[in-house]
Amino acid sequence: MKYFLYVLSFVAIIFHASAQQFRRELDSLSQLMEGQSASDTATVDLRNHYTKQALFANPSDTTLLDFAEKTLEISRKMGYGRGTMLAYERMALIYQYSFSNPYKAQEFYHKALSLMEGDEQLRPYGWSIYGGIGTLYYEQEEYGKALDFFKLVLKHDKSLELTATANMANIYGSLNQLDSAIYYYNKALSLEQVRNNPTYKANLYSNLSLIYGQDGQVDSALVSAEKSMALIEDYGIEFVRPTAYANASMAYLGNNDYEMAEKYAKLSLELSDAQGNLFLQKSAWGTLADVYAAKGDFSDALEAYKKFSVLKDSLNGQNRRVEINRKQLEFDFEKERTVTKAEIERQTTLKRATLLGGGGLLLASVFGFMLYKRRRDAVEQKKEAEFRAMVSDTELKALRAQMNPHFIFNSLNSIGDYILKNDTGTAMEYLTKFAKLMRMVLENSEFKEIPLEEDLKFLELYLQVESKRQPGRFSYKIRVEEGLDVQNILVPPLLLQPFIENSIWHGFAQKSEQGHISIGIAKQGDMLLCTVDDDGMGRQAEDVGPATKKSFGVAITESRLEILNTQKNTKGRLNILDKGREKGTRVEVSLPLETIF
Repeated sequence: MKYFLYVLSFVAIIFHASAQQFRRELDSLSQLMEGQSASDTATVDLRNHYTKQALFANPSDTTLLDFAEKTLEISRKMGYGRGTMLAYERMALIYQYSFSNPYKAQEFYHKALSLMEGDEQLRPYGWSIYGGIGTLYYEQEEYGKALDFFKLVLKHDKSLELTATANMANIYGSLNQLDSAIYYYNKALSLEQVRNNPTYKANLYSNLSLIYGQDGQVDSALVSAEKSMALIEDYGIEFVRPTAYANASMAYLGNNDYEMAEKYAKLSLELSDAQGNLFLQKSAWGTLADVYAAKGDFSDALEAYKKFSVLKDSLNGQNRRVEINRKQLEFDFEKERTVTKAEIERQTTLKRATLLGGGGLLLASVFGFMLYKRRRDAVEQKKEAEFRAMVSDTELKALRAQMNPHFIFNSLNSIGDYILKNDTGTAMEYLTKFAKLMRMVLENSEFKEIPLEEDLKFLELYLQVESKRQPGRFSYKIRVEEGLDVQNILVPPLLLQPFIENSIWHGFAQKSEQGHISIGIAKQGDMLLCTVDDDGMGRQAEDVGPATKKSFGVAITESRLEILNTQKNTKGRLNILDKGREKGTRVEVSLPLETIF
């Protein structure tokens, strides 16, 4: 398993040649502010500039929040629109990077964006706000939305070309589109703004090293990582150092230099812990898990992986994504309400004018109002439909990201048991399969549909892990109809897994002899028929609650099929057949046959 680490390029910021020069500029800005009137627009501009420079000089300095709040208060009292908009943006950056609070950051970004959308004169100064929102979506792994925001930045503000290009490279790397990532990193390195900017160079070389490593170019990865660390040491670039160390650790790991890999992973963890940066702490623990596993220190690898998993769950919880999406929708609805209110006021004025102008103009005004009302109703309906689609999409992502907690903890306990028994060979084999299974779950959770081949690989690995943990409990067979192109057929991920889990944990619970699970994939007209057939105790024997009680897995699958049928106008269905006591259960899931090409 590998854990991608990227320092996001920050918008409209110019870094200086060394930390000493950077500190001198901050001192100079402080002196300039002391000589300015507190109600002067130039002072507000200086304070906003100082806040941003100081934040990137020391992201852990939480005292900047009071300073930024004071700047916002001064600017709002003066009615200085540009200063207020940029003060909101600085507040967002502080919450994003000093406090690791994406909710508050999103709130202040939207306040800044509201001012920009309401004043054409502020637009040239506001595209960096879109970049900030893009970084929030990136950190929450909403890569498609992040990419849309950075494309807007690249299109509208040439001065932010470097920021947008570097962040697009980051996103393509996270999407595992390595050729595109390498292209955009090299494009960013060729830009004029980078040539005399060691901070940007260090950042880009560090990210590029990780992509080279993922692409199997281990020598190039190490060269890029060492270039990044050399720049950090020469110029004292503290902001990039934690992530550069983590990426360098991966490069050394790829070259089998485990001592150096462990050294830099621990340094990254120490620095990210001091900053309170949960995103980097998660990545550092993930890297250490890889290093320990490669060295054969399975006990340490297991502990590192547990810490990684806790941080991963915390950062990637669906509630965080839902909250950010909700705030985005609130902003969109508020913007639409403002536009509608302004339009109503305009129509009211027009109506008064037409009443004074005569009956003919009055008739035209009434007709225009009717057209406006129809348009307003259509916009509201569209927004409502988009909201429902977002809820459905979020619920589906939550489902795909789930894995039974009992399975995870039982597997971890089994690994620990093998370690305690000094059965390192079995522990390594189990840990490798379990880690690969978890990685597949995390990767597939980002997509509504995946190739059938990938889903079958997941099911095969899941059954291997379960049969390893429960030897002799059951056997299984996966049959795919001859002629089916499993690489080209698309299916929703993890659709059959809950039923296989039910067969193992309920169907065979009271069965004395070994059970058997048969999984079948076949084409049936323009539909794909997926079946799970076991010879367990049957549903009647399994049911221990009220007769009306429905399995959570069954209810969720029915909801997924309902959403799929609505979106694609198809007739997918779920059918569960009880073959009788001690004869088992057959589950049939019928899906529309979708292909990539």
